[in-house]
Amino acid sequence: MQLMELISEVEHVLSDEERASDLAFEESRKIVRKTKKAIHGLHLGQRDPELIDSISSDIAGLVEALAGYPRLVFGADVGSAMMEFAETVLYDYSLQGRELPSYADLEITPVAWAMGLADCIGELRRDMLTALVNDDLNRAEELFATMDELCDALMTFDIKDSVAPLRRKQDIARGIMERSRADLATAKIMSKVQ
Repeated sequence: MQLMELISEVEHVLSDEERASDLAFEESRKIVRKTKKAIHGLHLGQRDPELIDSISSDIAGLVEALAGYPRLVFGADVGSAMMEFAETVLYDYSLQGRELPSYADLEITPVAWAMGLADCIGELRRDMLTALVNDDLNRAEELFATMDELCDALMTFDIKDSVAPLRRKQDIARGIMERSRADLATAKIMSKVQ
């Protein structure tokens, strides 16, 4: 092959990957927007199972569209979308008191699942605080117990950051639990005083 033919061939391959990269970015952003809407609905008590199912379909379609580009499937854009999806589903299941689905069930990466689990704790804290504001101490205690169980499980991960950057998430979750424990204790004391 002549040099310019080689250049042309490489440019063609790279142009295809560039288009796939653009697709990964655009579709991942759409997915993240949907997860934010789903989580907001859950906080308001307006669960939308069709929206959550559509996110699952969107992720499956994106992974299929990027099948020839494993670097993109396991890259930051798609990883972020999977992580947000994991957070949405794990938060939804936690609110319902259901057994959590595995990463294989959700058809996402183990890293995305673990990161989503960590972020789920913060979402549950918001609901716990809402329960406290509404003087629903029993619900707040239920939510705290769920958070505590998830946090304990999260802390068992001992993985290098180069594999899954969980240490920072673990530190954040630990801080969330300390603040939540203090908030709950204060609410209990106040309820006894009243």
